[in-house]
Amino acid sequence: MFPYEKIRERIKIERKIEAEIFDKNVLLTLGYLMNKKFIDTVDFPVSKGKEAYVFRATAGSRGKELGYDYFAIKIYMIETSPFRHMYNYIHGDPRFKGVKKKKKDLVLAWTKKEFRNLTICHEAGVHVPKPIFFKNNVLVMEYIGRDGDPAPLLKDVGPSDPKKNFRQLVSDIKIMYKNNIVHADISEFNILVKNGTLFIIDIGQGVSRSHPKAEEFLARDINNVARYFKKYGLSIDEDELLDEIRS
Repeated sequence: MFPYEKIRERIKIERKIEAEIFDKNVLLTLGYLMNKKFIDTVDFPVSKGKEAYVFRATAGSRGKELGYDYFAIKIYMIETSPFRHMYNYIHGDPRFKGVKKKKKDLVLAWTKKEFRNLTICHEAGVHVPKPIFFKNNVLVMEYIGRDGDPAPLLKDVGPSDPKKNFRQLVSDIKIMYKNNIVHADISEFNILVKNGTLFIIDIGQGVSRSHPKAEEFLARDINNVARYFKKYGLSIDEDELLDEIRS
């Protein structure tokens, strides 16, 4: 394992961000990934939400052998994450029975949950980043971008082909539902656009269909999708759309 100083030399992030999120356990995890040649450097933050930072990392020799130039590394914040919000999406999910209400336990469960949800969705053919690795509060995923630049959010660039993009998104939601997953937070803020294709991200809050609020969350997702694409002239009946998803 690399010494902490060596790891820090390969994290090209301003000190303020480093101090906020790169604690001992995160550095150890990154050191492991560097030692195994999965990543070479952590380059810059791609985004920051209430729960996590996402960084671009340059692939190491082993990562390049797997066909990647870059990875997206999502690091959940343990000290400042809104853990009460997280509990609402973990409590009631039979896959995560017994998770304690302590902040650290919830964040670690959330990281595992996002990796598991991404794995199910990716293997089913849903347009999501491919999950690569997770440990503690660190999640490594396929980097959705072009020439090293991150793909933009749908909210920032809009759909290139509203009808086609809408149908692709509905198809993905339906596949997720058939594979026992409801995203529970789909909107233009959680969708990346690359070469005219929509990629669904931030799936940590995704719940199984047996969750007591799964159908409520599905209806909310459909409402968000319908509201957004109606702005581009599409006629959408939300009840019919829900029936289509559930059929």
